[in-house]
Amino acid sequence: MKSLQRGFTLVELMVTLAIVGIVALIALWDSSDMLENDRAESYLLELKRTLSFARAKATSSDAIIVVCSGNTSRVESNRRVPCLNDWSQGTVFVFFDSNQNGVYNPRVGDIILRVMEEVPESSQLIFTGDNSIIFDTSGMLTSSQGKFTYCPSKADDDNNKQLEVFTSGTALYIGATTDGCN
Repeated sequence: MKSLQRGFTLVELMVTLAIVGIVALIALWDSSDMLENDRAESYLLELKRTLSFARAKATSSDAIIVVCSGNTSRVESNRRVPCLNDWSQGTVFVFFDSNQNGVYNPRVGDIILRVMEEVPESSQLIFTGDNSIIFDTSGMLTSSQGKFTYCPSKADDDNNKQLEVFTSGTALYIGATTDGCN
């Protein structure tokens, strides 16, 4: 007479443990490093598009166009906005500078052309040039050239990215950099 056995074989148990292990690895995988990397790259590529837009607008409208960071609440309420010295503070925005003083003032005819998202609290953006980027009517910089460094984490410099702005008005995405934001 054949006896009935209950339970799992060793092979069934090993396959089940392997599947559980793979699912646990996927569930517990730390993707924060990849997210920081993507956030830095995405922000700088959007900044590059904004700079290209500002340069094109300067040449097509034969006007002085300024890119700088300003107090977000002032930009949103359409009040006078001076450029900040810290690119991490406030909102990066582009404006037509009618009186060429480098300060957005809607009362004198300045017009905001584009506004970017704020840099997140945990991140930092620095620029080695001036506190504003000014394009003349030929699309060239009248301000100093420099490099933007975006640091998605203030704790480490692992995922820092860089964008360089040249006197010609062009911007080049460099990518990964060892430069920090401190």
